[in-house]
Amino acid sequence: MATPEYLYKYTSYETGLKILNSGNFRWSSSELFDEPFNIRQNPKLDFDHTSVSNAMLRTASAMIFTRDIPDGNHDHPLYKAIKRWRSEDRFHDEDEAFAALSELLAPTPESLKSKVASIQSEWSLLVEHARLLCFSDTFKDLQSWRLYAENHRGVVLRFNSEPNGTIGRAQPVNYSSNRNRLSSLKEQVDDLVGIQRALPSTEYASKLFIKPKADACEREWRCLRVVAEEDLDCGEDIEDWYLDEPFKPDELTAAYLGFAMSEEHRSEICQAIKATNPRAIIYIASATTDTYEIEFQKQRAQSSTVRPQAIAAR
Repeated sequence: MATPEYLYKYTSYETGLKILNSGNFRWSSSELFDEPFNIRQNPKLDFDHTSVSNAMLRTASAMIFTRDIPDGNHDHPLYKAIKRWRSEDRFHDEDEAFAALSELLAPTPESLKSKVASIQSEWSLLVEHARLLCFSDTFKDLQSWRLYAENHRGVVLRFNSEPNGTIGRAQPVNYSSNRNRLSSLKEQVDDLVGIQRALPSTEYASKLFIKPKADACEREWRCLRVVAEEDLDCGEDIEDWYLDEPFKPDELTAAYLGFAMSEEHRSEICQAIKATNPRAIIYIASATTDTYEIEFQKQRAQSSTVRPQAIAAR
């Protein structure tokens, strides 16, 4: 999916002012996000090496006798062996197959113990070094105004998303009905018997782009940076797991001020916007009279007077 021409940053008045005055974006660890369904840095897996070993033996035994073997990797050693045993009628029943495979695959539990530990440590290392910057591809979402823009007292800042710009590598969030998990018992078993490869640690970053389907209206995009150990300027305190990096002033192209923002805050935000990029357009929100909608009016140059624009949100 191509990155939209513009991406929008919902912020409170205070955070918006900090962004404008400092000229910096704050890239944060996912540990700092107020998202209860996030995979935490030290995830609790719903399996261990013993449960994976037992499930693998049961699955392999069942595959020998099932009517149709599931499609898989025909070059996988265990998958190939299962196909051979099926053709040879090697075992009389699943119990015999289970006993034989338990002896044949006896060394597996120790290797599985190392594998499970590696899954957790690789994820923990990624979260420690990953920094995310969040945007939306719309300034019209009422839920985002409520949650991230101080219940319409904040501001939405619009930025260019040129390929070589600060946010040119943003990726869309995937909204799913299924709970985001680092791995599952089935995934590990399917990998071991050759049905389907488990997600490798090199692709764990994709888990940072999954949110509940209920949040799909936010239409979020995220930028990701995995920072080298020597470039991390933070300690063990998770509250310090962020990185402030500058954006180019001309990347700020517009701002949308919430209808509940005070006149004092509005004046300060407008001054900061113009100091950052005098060409940036300022829109003032207002709540419609008869519907749960907001509309925006463009602020005239050198004047507090506004003129209507054909922009509305619901």
